Amino acid sequence: MNTVLQIFLISCLIIFFIIIMRFVVKKRLSLKYSLIWLATILIMIVVTIFPQIVDRVGQFIGVATPVNTVFLLGGMFLVLIVMSLTFIVSHMNTRIYKMAQTMALMEKRIRDFESKEIKSTVVE
Repeated sequence: MNTVLQIFLISCLIIFFIIIMRFVVKKRLSLKYSLIWLATILIMIVVTIFPQIVDRVGQFIGVATPVNTVFLLGGMFLVLIVMSLTFIVSHMNTRIYKMAQTMALMEKRIRDFESKEIKSTVVE
């Protein structure tokens, strides 16, 4: 890998790291969701510094060229991201459903309480 390309990639990764950390500090991104991005940055820095890792991984899994290895691992990473986002959305959907039910029950209790108050004031 060309030294200029390595410097460029490491610079981009440092900028990406700064952006992720600013999102975490400004509470626009939760720390637990930023961990996968921080781990990705770390892995990409290691691979940028030692590009022969891609060759060895490709040989180990039986991929012909390093470029195909990068695309394969990138695709697997995207599937991982989609799966984690699907899990998060499913979990939030369940929580919203339960909260809506709880809120409806509380509103019914308030209406029942108010109607009892009105009846008790009319009787007196």
